[in-house]
Amino acid sequence: MKVLIIGGTGLISTGIVKALLTRGAAITVFNRGQTDDRLDPDVRHLVGDRNDIPVFEHTVTAAGLWDVVIDMICFRPDQAESAVRAFAGRCGHFIFCSTVCTYGNTQTILPTLETTPQAPHSAYGRDKVACEQFFLRAHAKGGMPVTIFRPSHTYGPGGNVINNLGWSPTFVDRLRRGLPVIVSGDGHGLWQSAYADDVGVGFAHAAGKSKCFGEAYNIVADEVVTWDEYTQRTAAAIGAPPPRLVHLPTDFLLALDRPRFAALEEIFRFHGVYANAKLKRDVPEYRSATPYAAGVRRTVAWMDQHRKIVSADTDPMEDRLVALWERFSQEAIRALAPRP
Repeated sequence: MKVLIIGGTGLISTGIVKALLTRGAAITVFNRGQTDDRLDPDVRHLVGDRNDIPVFEHTVTAAGLWDVVIDMICFRPDQAESAVRAFAGRCGHFIFCSTVCTYGNTQTILPTLETTPQAPHSAYGRDKVACEQFFLRAHAKGGMPVTIFRPSHTYGPGGNVINNLGWSPTFVDRLRRGLPVIVSGDGHGLWQSAYADDVGVGFAHAAGKSKCFGEAYNIVADEVVTWDEYTQRTAAAIGAPPPRLVHLPTDFLLALDRPRFAALEEIFRFHGVYANAKLKRDVPEYRSATPYAAGVRRTVAWMDQHRKIVSADTDPMEDRLVALWERFSQEAIRALAPRP
């Protein structure tokens, strides 16, 4: 099976390459060659910039025909149009990596199914929906069989360990040192975290499978936890002491510094729970096989090796917020306590 991955060196892409190699695929990746490359030496490389559309189209078409093309870095409708020009009639199966952000963040029924109406509120989500629609129109016209994958939070070596406030590189250091950790709201927001190699198996074993043509799939973990549980489990996995969780109202955090907490406002303040039964039905090889504790230990080991963990001393704001909130809470309790 001759496979082209557009991207190829990112978190999910690396998992896809590993899984495709177990299927005996001949793999080529197209990217700028600027990302830390953890790929097998047998993987062929085409170097170029996806945003240079004429060069991109010439490079991938000159390389020949493809059994499968997996597009991991299509983010805009003009890139989708370019992909259709390049691959319609030239590939046996086109797989597009979209996102659960296409649904929007107003989950009233959990888990979200693939049939849930898409109502994205971010530019990122709206552009991914537009790309999905363009590819599905090409599929309907018979230009190329298309499958859409919608991942949620995916983690693993090569990436960061997120927290409820976003992607702060100080999170692991705070856990290790037993510093207080802010969790927004009451800590009961729901979340799913899928290990990158597991997600890669789903993509790789859908490749070339006719049952998947014309379908869209959530590709997410089985397990759902609260943000409190997520933080506690992360600390336990890396041998850190039980964290002291401090619950602050989300609106309070956003009022203090909306740009800093942009990820909280757009993503992490909402539940993130999505169904994966359809994918496991059509691609039975897909499973959440990696326990979270094992996956996060591997991720943190990679972060340590590559010096990606930043000291909490470089960003004292979280400690200041905790101190401010605790002082305010104590004063409020004293002021409102019943008088004898």
